[in-house]
Amino acid sequence: GACQRAAALAESRGIKAIPLKVAGAFHSPLMRSAADKMADELANAKISAPRCAVYANVTARPHEDPASIRRLLVDQVVKPVRWEQSMRAMIAASEGRWRFVELAPGRSLAGMARKIDRKLPLNNYSTAEGLVA
Repeated sequence: GACQRAAALAESRGIKAIPLKVAGAFHSPLMRSAADKMADELANAKISAPRCAVYANVTARPHEDPASIRRLLVDQVVKPVRWEQSMRAMIAASEGRWRFVELAPGRSLAGMARKIDRKLPLNNYSTAEGLVA
């Protein structure tokens, strides 16, 4: 399909393409109806200002207040994420003091983080696997 054609085109231009196993067209305009529903739900959700740095993947910067949290969570559904830029910003801001923890099944994010910084203090936690170094 279209994804295979895009991967072949990328690779013909010297760009490595890796298909991701995902359940939907997340982070793209195809998710607009879901984003609109999410915005409606978030409008009624109690959200407090963060007491620690919480980075938004669409800006690669920390959230500032409840209004920006609501807006950026919705944006994340329909806009590309800046995951690598977010990781680099967090690594720089941590000045070596933070430990990074992946809270998800599998180790995809941990693997991508290690490609950015092999020495990154990082753990993966999966309910199926427990805490893994």
